[in-house]
Parts: sequence; C-alpha cells; structure tokens
Amino acid sequence: MTKILVIEDEESVRENILEILGYEGFEVLGAANGREGVEAAEKFLPDLIVCDIAMPEMDGYSVLLAVRQMASLAAVPFIFLTARTDRSFMRHGMELGADDYLTKPFSSAELLAAIEARLERHEVTARAIEGSVEEAKRRLVQMIAHELRTPLVSIEMALDIISRQVGQLEPHQLLELLDYIGRGSNRLHHVVEQMVLITQLEADLLTANVLREQGMPVHVSELLIAAVSLGKRFAPRSPEAVARIEERDEDLTVWGDINALKHALAELIANALSFSPAGGEVVVSAWRSGRQAVITVTDHGPGIPPQQLAHALREFYQIDRDRQEQQGMGMGLPLARRLIEVHGGALDIQSVVGRGTQVTVELPLAEG
Repeated sequence: MTKILVIEDEESVRENILEILGYEGFEVLGAANGREGVEAAEKFLPDLIVCDIAMPEMDGYSVLLAVRQMASLAAVPFIFLTARTDRSFMRHGMELGADDYLTKPFSSAELLAAIEARLERHEVTARAIEGSVEEAKRRLVQMIAHELRTPLVSIEMALDIISRQVGQLEPHQLLELLDYIGRGSNRLHHVVEQMVLITQLEADLLTANVLREQGMPVHVSELLIAAVSLGKRFAPRSPEAVARIEERDEDLTVWGDINALKHALAELIANALSFSPAGGEVVVSAWRSGRQAVITVTDHGPGIPPQQLAHALREFYQIDRDRQEQQGMGMGLPLARRLIEVHGGALDIQSVVGRGTQVTVELPLAEG
C-alpha cells in the first residue's frame, strides 16, 4: 500500500486531506508542524510527502532540505501546499527539490491528480534506474569473469604446450611461453590487488584514522622506484615506452601505507605507459611545494578529449577500450584517487589531445 505523509499545521485542512487519501486506499499519516513532520518521515518512510510551506517551528523549505538529506527519502516525491501564487515563491521551492505545487484552496480532484502524476513519474524513474543498475551489475560480472578467466586460459594453454612438448621446444620458444605465463600472472595479480584494496576501503580497514594510527614514514624516492616497477607489470602489454624518474627535491617523506600508495602510483604509471607511443617516455617527477609532496606522471600519448576526461575517474569507465585494446575493469584511476584521498591527498588530470596527459598527485609531507 502506498504511504503518504501529510504535514500541515491547519488541523481542518490536514484532516480533510487525510480523509480524502484514506478513502482512496492510501496509507496516511499526519503531522501538525515541520519538526514533527521530519521525525515522522524518518520513521514512517512515506512514498510521497504533501507539505505546507508556512508552518511553525520548521517551514516547508526546511522540511524539504531535511528530507533530502535522508538517504532513504532523498528521491521521494514532495508536493508543496501554499496560499501564495507568485512565481518567484514557487521557483524557490522547485530549486530546492520540490516536485510540484498545489495552491490553496484546491479540490480533491486536483489533489489526487497531482499525487497520481508524481507517483507515476517516480515509478517510471525507479524502473529506469533499476534497469540501469541491473545492466551495470551484468556488465561488472562479465568484466570480472573476463579479467579472471582470460589470463588463466593463457597460462593453462602455455603450461599444456610445455608439458606435452618439453623435450622438443627450442630455448627461444620456451622463453616465449614463459613470458606468456608471466604476463597472464601479472594480469591476475593486478586484478586481485585491486579487489583487495577496494575491499579494504569498503570495509573501513583503510581510512584516514587507521592510517594515522598504523601508517609509517614513506620515502618518496623509494616509493617511486617501487611504483614504476609495479606499473610496468600492470601495463596490459609489454610496454614499448620507458618510464623515467625525475626527483627535483630529495628526502621527501609522506605518511601512510606504502603498499596502497605504491599501487595508486603504479595505476597511473601503467595507464601512461599503455597510452604512450612506441619509443615514448613517461616522466615521473617529484618535488616539494610548501607542506606538500607533488608527484606528476606525464606521457606524450594521444591525450584525452574533454568529453571523455570528465568521466576518466568514474568507476568501470575505460577510455577508448575497443580502439586501444585495453584490459582491466576500469578501476585503475578511480581506485588511485580513493587511495590518494584517504591519505589526505588529491589527484588531478590535465590532458591535451595530440600532446599527452599529466596526472598530478599531492600528498601531505610527514611531520617531523
């Protein structure tokens, strides 16, 4: 049964609305002022709210803002009741997130028509969102299965060839098969590490408070060397570009989890290597800026168009996946940003089509 909350300080009006809606088969609840309405909304969890604007203790605007802050009610249809008809007054409520207005006095037919229209629209939107979520789940399952099965198949195939032809293989053929196994192993390692770190973040095992208590000093020079090595392993294909470290300031130290920071930078370096032209160079630079350590990863690849750059940090999004023959789940950049931010830092991407991309990471220097 559809639940409707009516927040109205005029008792006669409130009772009349409740009677009309109850007669139509809705489950209804009334509240005599804004404060009571917010408390009732939190407990009653209505499917729609009808609310007066001019009320004691909390006006309708304040009620709307409070309701929109509740995760469980953020999208619930909200209809204002008002005796005022000026457009600026109505526009203010719509800007705050109201779905409709009814001007007093109104008939029962007008009230029911407004409610039915908002409930129908909400249902259509909910179905569309549900369909999008289901499609996203399906794609995610397919992507994870692909990223786990593909390297396993290549490893099993290479091992099968070696086991059946071990005495017949030339040394260079054996090295090729071992390289095939190594690349499949690196791909699996990448996916597993991503999933472990995402799990730690989601389970609040890797938070700012945890890092303050359990972190340790991390020397940036050592961090960059380790990140470049790991980034080469993460690069989908054997990188035809090289990575060069350029330290402008020595003895930079940050505080945190070295494995998480190494992984974050490795994701950025792997991306830069993957998009760099053959024989190109990726430059990893580090320097001090006030109380921050600044690390940049710069490539001279094709660059990212502005319309795609806006989505680059979105989970499961990959830039030109088909054209660039990318692997992975589209989690590299979003995961890197989350790991940097949990360390109190920030990540920014700047790109020029035809000239390349630069990712800038800022991390607070360790005190003392």
